[in-house]
Amino acid sequence: MSITNTNSRSKQLFINVGYRVLFVVSFLIVWHLVAEFLTEGLLPPPHPVGQEAYTLVSTGEFIEHTIDTVRRVTIPFFAAWAVSIALGVAMGLSARAEKFFDAGVVIGLTVPGLAWAIISVMIFGLSEVGAYFAVFVIVLPMITINFWEGVKDIDMDLIEMGEVFDFDRYTTLRRVILPQLYPYMLSAGRFGLSLCWKVVVIVEFLGFGSGIGYMILNDYNNFNMAGVLAWTALFTVLMLVIEYGGFKTLESHLLGWRPEVGVRSAEAQQ
Repeated sequence: MSITNTNSRSKQLFINVGYRVLFVVSFLIVWHLVAEFLTEGLLPPPHPVGQEAYTLVSTGEFIEHTIDTVRRVTIPFFAAWAVSIALGVAMGLSARAEKFFDAGVVIGLTVPGLAWAIISVMIFGLSEVGAYFAVFVIVLPMITINFWEGVKDIDMDLIEMGEVFDFDRYTTLRRVILPQLYPYMLSAGRFGLSLCWKVVVIVEFLGFGSGIGYMILNDYNNFNMAGVLAWTALFTVLMLVIEYGGFKTLESHLLGWRPEVGVRSAEAQQ
């Protein structure tokens, strides 16, 4: 039975990888064909962009600027995560807290991210604090909503069942409450972190002296389309590594007990 399951998972894994490889190959072919039909120099084909990306990685330039961008992402992201937990739990458990903070969360969601980025630069200047503030205020309401909805959706019947089995508070938290919150936590992390990256790149566009956004803008100012696409491609690869190497693995580990996740467990390892 185990051999059958292993073969089935291996087959599914092969199919999943095959589809993704097919998509990448198709994308590169379409890219090459479009580049051939456009005015020369307007859109470089994949090969020179790949060479540019290889140079950026081999010289260490990509790593150098990525470190700066990662720092501007992680610090405000985890700060927003911590505050969002407190706000989300309060709003999920207290009707008064929900009514008090609800308008603020909605306002935070409706203000354009670019507006927050410009406001933060005008207040704090082109400093690390300005980048941190912009990311924090943009991602905070979105993460808060995830925790808020997660706490409201906790099945109280399961908690009562835990009391019947004499679960202590720690066991109830670990075995009953957290498993129900994991999907919301993963969703908050996945989309919140994705939003953080985009915001930081926009902030770096506005005049920082380092980071992925700054380098994209620098190549744009030098009319280096291959450089712009190379930085964009490397940025995309980094996002895919975080998604499939990080969040998909966590999803498989934390939510593997759920039938719909268990079916996708082979795919989650990609």
